[in-house]
Amino acid sequence: MPQPPLFSLSPPTPPDPSVAGAMLDALPGRVCLIDGDGLLRHTNRAWRAAAGVSWGVEGSRFADHCPDPALAARLQALMLAPQGNVSTCISPMPGVRVMARASRFRHGDIDGVLLILDDVDALDTGDEALARFRAAMETTSDAIYLVDRATMRFIDVNDAACRLRQCTRAELMAMGPARALLTDRSGLEAVYDGVIAAGEAVEPVEWTHGRDDGERVYAEIRRRALRTTDGWVIVTISRDITARKNAENGVRRAARQQGLIAGFGQTALATPRIDTLFQRAAAVAAEGLHIEFAEVSQRLPDGGALVLAASAGFDDGYVGHPMAGEGRLTQSAQVMRANAPVVVTDHPGELPGACALLQRHHVRSGMGVPIPGPLGPRGVLGVYSPRAWRFNGDSVHFLESVANTLATAIDRIEAESRLVQLSQFDMLTGLPNRGLVLDRLSQALAHAQRHDWRVDVMFLNLDRFKMVNDTLGHAMGDALLAQAAQRLKACARASDTVGRLGGDEFAIVLPKPDDAATVAKRVMAALAEPFELAGQAVHVSASIGIGVFPNDGHDADTLLKNAGTAMNQAKQRGRNHHVFYLPQMNDQAGERLRLENQLRYALERNEFLLHYQPKVNVASGEITGFEALLRWQHPERGMVPPLEFIATLEDTGMIVPVGEWVLRTVCRQLARWKADGLALKPVAINLSARQFQDKGLDEVVRTIVAEEGGDPSMLEFELTESMLMADADAAARTLSALKTYGIRLSVDDFGTGYSSLSYLKRFPLDALKIDRSFMRDVTTDHNDASIALAIIRLAHSLRLDVVAEGVETADQLQFLRSHDCDQMQGYFFSKPLPVADCTRVLSEDRRLQGASALAA
Repeated sequence: MPQPPLFSLSPPTPPDPSVAGAMLDALPGRVCLIDGDGLLRHTNRAWRAAAGVSWGVEGSRFADHCPDPALAARLQALMLAPQGNVSTCISPMPGVRVMARASRFRHGDIDGVLLILDDVDALDTGDEALARFRAAMETTSDAIYLVDRATMRFIDVNDAACRLRQCTRAELMAMGPARALLTDRSGLEAVYDGVIAAGEAVEPVEWTHGRDDGERVYAEIRRRALRTTDGWVIVTISRDITARKNAENGVRRAARQQGLIAGFGQTALATPRIDTLFQRAAAVAAEGLHIEFAEVSQRLPDGGALVLAASAGFDDGYVGHPMAGEGRLTQSAQVMRANAPVVVTDHPGELPGACALLQRHHVRSGMGVPIPGPLGPRGVLGVYSPRAWRFNGDSVHFLESVANTLATAIDRIEAESRLVQLSQFDMLTGLPNRGLVLDRLSQALAHAQRHDWRVDVMFLNLDRFKMVNDTLGHAMGDALLAQAAQRLKACARASDTVGRLGGDEFAIVLPKPDDAATVAKRVMAALAEPFELAGQAVHVSASIGIGVFPNDGHDADTLLKNAGTAMNQAKQRGRNHHVFYLPQMNDQAGERLRLENQLRYALERNEFLLHYQPKVNVASGEITGFEALLRWQHPERGMVPPLEFIATLEDTGMIVPVGEWVLRTVCRQLARWKADGLALKPVAINLSARQFQDKGLDEVVRTIVAEEGGDPSMLEFELTESMLMADADAAARTLSALKTYGIRLSVDDFGTGYSSLSYLKRFPLDALKIDRSFMRDVTTDHNDASIALAIIRLAHSLRLDVVAEGVETADQLQFLRSHDCDQMQGYFFSKPLPVADCTRVLSEDRRLQGASALAA
């Protein structure tokens, strides 16, 4: 007779193997699904792999393998009930206990019973393991949590867990795992179910959270599931790996920061603009610290306030504004004062209202470091946050590295700027040098060619600057050049170039059409005003040559050369002139160069000679002395006028050996006159500024006079006022030495200088010479007469002799006699005489007879 079915149910429906299989494999223990016909429709891996008692395989009838009829009956009753479950413990064989749990299961067309078999001994083992685990919980430093999977509540936690969470055990137990982990319950349940399904194969995970004090806590979490008689317990072991993670994060952060610094260094090497570097430094500081705001404050050149030079995060509109309010001490100001890093943890509390920019962005904390400079901090690199930021030593080190890189880049840019300044600008005046003038002139010429207009270039030389340099010293000469440069710049337009070519030579490039003559007059007027040098009023003038493109040259060198040629012509016309270039000037310049070359050999070729102009006593008419005057007997040109070569001797420095030759020649001539039995008269020699500046002048004079057997009492040196006042102390020493030696001293061209009359009582002088410019109109010009009379009275009051130069008429002589002038010299008595004529005058004892002149 056929066996009746275990359950009396409706015909079976096709199962859904994908759903049922997935569910069964996910459940712990041995699980099977029994359909309405009593057949094993689905089994899980644990069922199929179970050893020991066989409960059947898929497709077999469950009743054929069930060792306990009572269990089969209870399953049949469960199948007939709309819902419910069965739980019972059976012994399928001696020594084996199995916990059987069954539940009605419906899914789609599947209607049956889900049966789960668990080994009771394994459950006991789980209980024992859990008990042992709970006993060991307090002996470890790891945080341990025991979670009941069914209720999703903590069963127990250890003290380490409480410390990690910074709460009491009761507080932590009340939280539950979902709240403690700050996650949703459904997601955590899925995690726990995955642990249960995975068994021992659960990989550790990392978890992090922020504490109330702002610190982040990192943990490594390991989970496993323990099956107990009451269900599943999830054991979670949390190991604090904050120190390790901080170290790892520190290494990564340091590597990232080093990369930023290296990149900034590369940028700094290639960037020529300081403002670009400021902006990049602020961006690197903000990025490297993951902070909201960064700024670079720069100290103004005058050493005053700090201004915002660049920022990251702040409003750009504040760039250029002060970083401090009136009377307030800001973070940046503290950095500058201390020249050290400064951290402010509470800006509103510590520095309320100090900076509008920080208030606008609700800054709470910040840190700043100085940007090093050769004379103290150049400025400040600062970072700020609206949060309570925790700055540590690594933060300081990073920010200092950025600031040091920025400082190094600034040093490089400034050094390059100084090199450019040295290569293109004159250090004394700050004007473009010759190279830069030529470059700008070339650009102006190229522009003029395109627009078909003219370009003017002015070549300017300061008149008598050499005398200022020689008499007042090089320091005063440099001061004069610097002042002159400023006046020249004031005479030019913004588009013009004013440059120093070298020495006392300047150039002005007029790149746009202009009236060069008008500019030249403006320049000469500006330079005509007195210069203040160490309390003295010094007067100079300028000689200006003008070249015009395209007539006077098509390239910069030619145009500037021709303008220089025109300048030389201006000097030859008496200085303080402006002259436009003419082609024939090159011939004249060439002639002057040839003359200079010939002059260099004149001394060794014995081409120089002396003429002597007599001085006579105004009252008695007798000759009282002579003035030795240098002449050049050119082998081709004949006698060259002194005005054509004396200045060249001074410019080239040849005046020094020539001056020594003059002294030696005078001594020899006095010795010949003495040998001829003539009555000797003192001979005056004009000293040049270069000779007088020589500290060994008195020794040179002594040596020459001794070698030639001369008499120092028969020698007189004539000096100008400016020579005496260049270095009054040195001049006094030199004059005293010469006076002690017996040489007479006089001041030539008196009244035309620009020094104080106080020197007259300071120096051991013997005579003053009234300049010929005052004698020319002394009988017709009241002013000249007053000046001449004042000089005579001044000299006599100081017990000095007075010699009037340039006397050419009887009326001039009568004026001198009527005012008791001591001596005179000029064409009215005699012009300068050659040695032979001068010897004849001496031998004949010629005298000034009334108003008659000596025929020569």
